Amino acid sequence: MNQVFNISKAKKLMADAGLEAIVASSPENVYYSTGSNIITMSLIRRMAFFVLPLDSDPVFGVNRIEESKARGTSWIKDIRSYDAGEWEPVKVIEFLASLIKDKGLAKAKVGLDVEYFPAEYFSVLQKMVPEVKFSNDQPIFDRLRAVKTPEEVKRLSDAAMVTAKAITIAFEMAKVGDTERDVAQNLSNLVVEYGADNVAACVLGSGMSNFEAHHLPTDKKLKRGELLHTDFVANFDGYYSDISRTAVVGAKPNDAQRKAYDLAIECENNVVDAMRAGVKIMDVHNVAKKTMEAAGFGYTRAFIGHSIGVGIHEYPFIGPVHGDWALEPNMVFEIEPSVTIGNERVHTEDTILVTGGKAKNLSQFIDTSEILIIK
Repeated sequence: MNQVFNISKAKKLMADAGLEAIVASSPENVYYSTGSNIITMSLIRRMAFFVLPLDSDPVFGVNRIEESKARGTSWIKDIRSYDAGEWEPVKVIEFLASLIKDKGLAKAKVGLDVEYFPAEYFSVLQKMVPEVKFSNDQPIFDRLRAVKTPEEVKRLSDAAMVTAKAITIAFEMAKVGDTERDVAQNLSNLVVEYGADNVAACVLGSGMSNFEAHHLPTDKKLKRGELLHTDFVANFDGYYSDISRTAVVGAKPNDAQRKAYDLAIECENNVVDAMRAGVKIMDVHNVAKKTMEAAGFGYTRAFIGHSIGVGIHEYPFIGPVHGDWALEPNMVFEIEPSVTIGNERVHTEDTILVTGGKAKNLSQFIDTSEILIIK
C-alpha cells in the first residue's frame, strides 16, 4: 500500500496539542501509520511501534520475526527490531523505551494511544523513562484517519461494492427451507471469492432473531413471509466493509414490513442528502431524528452512522458525541437506520463518501428502493 499517513498534518496536530512526539501501538494505528499490516499484532498481541518525533523522521519497531514483512511493505526507512515477544513483555517495553531515548525524547511530552496500551505495560514504561510526560494521542489519529486518501477511498469503495454484491447473490440463492447457516456459508464463500481476505463478522438471522442485535446464524430454517437480515463485515487487506441488508422470504412484504423498510430507506436517503462538506455532524444526525419523528416514531439512537477504514467503527460517529465535527471531502461513513414496527425489524446499512458536492453511495450494487424478495 502507498503511504496514506500525512506527516505534515500529523505534526501540525502534534504541535497544536503541545506534543513533541507520538507513539502508535494499536494494530489499526500502526498499520495506518506505517503501511505494514502486521497480523500478529491482532492475533497474539505481538507488539509493534511507530514513533514520530516533531522535529525528525519516524522510526518503526517490530518483532524480528516480522522485520522482513515490515521492510517489504512500509514506507518508513528507519526500521528496527527486537528479539523478545508477548512471552517476555518487559523486554518489549524496554525496546520501546530505547526507541524513545534514541530519538532524544527522554524528557519530552509524548502521545501514546493509551486506550489500547495495557496499563501494566504503561506502568513499566513510565519507570523506564520517568521524565517523559505521556498523554493520549488517539484524538490525533482519529483526526488523521477520518479523512481518507484517494487510495483508501478506492479500497473502501471496492470492499463495499463487493460485499453488497455478495449479499445480493447469496440472498438470491436462498430459498424457503434453507437454514441461516446455509445462507451465511454461501455469503462468506462469495465475499472471499470476490476478493475479501477474510470474514470479520457474519451477523445473520431470520424472523424474531432480527431483534437480537448481533445474531449469529443457526440451523433455524427460513420460513415463508418472515424477514431475513444480515449485517456483514469483511476485511480487504486491512480495510473493512460493513453492509446490512434485509429481505422478505418467499412472499410479498406485509404492511408492517413494507412500512418499516420504506421508512428506513427514506431515513437513509435523507441523511445522505444532508451529507455535504462543511455541514456539522449534529445537523446530519438531526435529519435522521426529524425523519423518524415525522413518521410518528421516537428517536433516541446515539448515532445514525460511523466512519470506517482500518477500523470497523472509526471516528467520527454521526451523532451528538461528535456533533461539532464538520464533514470534509473524502470522509467515508456507514449510514445505518433501523426501524421496528410490531414484530418486524428492518436494518439497512450503506457506505457513503462525502465529496465536494452530493455524497456518493459506494455500496449501491442494485436498486434498494424496494425490499428484496427471496424466491
